[in-house]
Amino acid sequence: MRRWDNTHNHSTLSPLSLVCGPPVYSGRVVGGQEAVKGPWPWQVSLHCGETHLCGGSLISERWILTAAHCIKATWIPLLYTVWLGSIKIGYSNDGVKHHVSTIIIHPKFQDVTADIALLKLVSRVTFTSFILPICLPRITKQLTIPGSCWVNGWGKVKENEDDFTSTLQEAEIPIIDHQTCEHLYNPIHSILPELEPVIKEDMICAGDTHTGKDSCKGDSGGPLSCHIDGVWILIGLVSWGIECGLGANNLDLPDFLFPVVLLSLALLGPSCAFGPNILLGEWAAELKPLAKYRARKGMHGE
Repeated sequence: MRRWDNTHNHSTLSPLSLVCGPPVYSGRVVGGQEAVKGPWPWQVSLHCGETHLCGGSLISERWILTAAHCIKATWIPLLYTVWLGSIKIGYSNDGVKHHVSTIIIHPKFQDVTADIALLKLVSRVTFTSFILPICLPRITKQLTIPGSCWVNGWGKVKENEDDFTSTLQEAEIPIIDHQTCEHLYNPIHSILPELEPVIKEDMICAGDTHTGKDSCKGDSGGPLSCHIDGVWILIGLVSWGIECGLGANNLDLPDFLFPVVLLSLALLGPSCAFGPNILLGEWAAELKPLAKYRARKGMHGE
């Protein structure tokens, strides 16, 4: 377990409960639109060298949440940087760059299961109007996920394009219920229920099967942000999906291969705790110092 440095002065820092998930409304997002600077201040771009890899979410002054499959060289964290506070990547990027000091992959990560990673930054993030954390769900409060939430990212706008978009894209996309999503991806499961389901319990689905709005390559790790009780809460993160941006009218695919994005929901799972342990039970040793700091400051996601 890492020891929390109690000697550091946090008196100038605002509690996360006061700054996370600001209620600001302004769809990579395939079929979406370009975002304006400000409404998604927790969105980060994960880079390896000068190359954008994936999205991610700022969840505190030192921690980023992203998809585990985005991280290939877990033993060399300084290869990775995150950019905050900008809707641009590439030469027009006007954001703030932070280096990664520690990479924590979920211990149960395999293929698409538990596709979550935590990145600890070398230095603390300074919160501004354009750099703020998103709220995390609380285990003590039952959340009702709305019928639609938002995804954003710099991923490809079309599956067959070579380059990522240089400007952050955003899209409001419907949440698809678990049973429907399982049928879309695995239609024979209803006939042979003894088969292992494709859609695991720690996943949900999101995407518009009519307009083609979903996420795509380069959006992985980015947030599924839902506006609940006046604040934005991180419900999941972009993990995987079938070929993106095709929509339900594409005749080259069977009807069950709609472009639906799957998002890990371990943040809402039964092992999620907010207090002594944070995020996932298996990560408690790594994150107890952060949990203690949050508890001391009265930080939560309401």
